[in-house]
Parts: sequence; C-alpha cells; structure tokens
Amino acid sequence: MSKDMKEYVEALLVTSVEMDNMKQNISTMADIAFRDALTGVKNKAAYDKIREKLDGEIKNGTAEFGILMVDINCLKKVNDEYGHEKGDIYIKGACSVICGVFVHSPVYRIGGDEFVVILENSDLINSEMLIKSAVKKIEELSCDKTLEPWERVSVAVGAAYYIPESDESVDSVFKRSDEFMYRNKKAMKAERK
Repeated sequence: MSKDMKEYVEALLVTSVEMDNMKQNISTMADIAFRDALTGVKNKAAYDKIREKLDGEIKNGTAEFGILMVDINCLKKVNDEYGHEKGDIYIKGACSVICGVFVHSPVYRIGGDEFVVILENSDLINSEMLIKSAVKKIEELSCDKTLEPWERVSVAVGAAYYIPESDESVDSVFKRSDEFMYRNKKAMKAERK
C-alpha cells in the first residue's frame, strides 16, 4: 500500500510540474500573440483588448485616459530610396523615442506606420509636457544631418482626452486624436514645401 501511495504522490507532483510548465507556455504564447514582432510594443490585437476594457470603464463611469496618435512621416520614401530594412530601422527609431518618453503608458503599433499611446496615470497628468518632449526629441533627430536618412525620424502627433459628457466610446476619443494628428501632418507637409 505504501508503495502505491508513494507512486501516486510522485505522479501528482509530476502532473503539477507539467501543469505549471503548460501555464507558463500559454502565458508566453499569449504575450507573443499581443506583441509587434518588429518593435516589441503591443500590437493591434492588444489595442483591441484595451479598447474593450476602456469602453467598459466608460460605461461604469471610471474611465480616465487620453489617446496620443503617432504617425510616422516619410516611411514610404525611406523604404523606396533605401530599402525596407532601413525602413524597419526608421520605424524602430520612432518607436524608441515614443517608448522612452511615455514610460508609464502602453504603446501599441496599430498599423505599419501608426502608433497609439494610451495616456494614463502620471503620463496622463503630465501629457502636455511629455508630448512636447517627444516632439522636441523627434525634431532634433529629424534635423541632425550627422545621422543617416533612416535615422532622422519624423512623426506627426495628435492627442485627445476622454470627456465624460460627450464621449460614448474609446473610438470617439481615437477619432479626435486621429483628426489632430492629420492636422499636424498637414501643417508639417506645408512647412517642408
């Protein structure tokens, strides 16, 4: 009887270890599924999940966030003139600046050249200062003639904040942010002419 009990306990321990390993593998696969392979930031699928969460917070009256849209300028030109490998460096350079400034907010790559930052916590409180800091760093890079063209990143940005009285969903905040970003992009194009 004691031999059977010992084998049973050993089998339980092995099963427990296998289950822990399986849980770890599932967690790792989930993390991979929600990460952008090029930049390492969260991807569109992860953004869709946070959008659902924020919509729930809007419904229950606890939402407090902003959205910063970031669109990389001139990516097509970099890809066409220097190749997609250099275009990838260009994307990663812009992402690095964004992540380096907004360290307390999640960053999502939602398209080839589009990023979203969900402004929250201290980044929400200090968003204006942080946006100015990010824009300044990007301008310094884009004007630095000692850098290769694919290292001189340029982005357009637009920010909007959740307004409880008028916003019914995350999408309405997103649309305003996107509109502000396109205005910024248009103004930047006019300056380059």
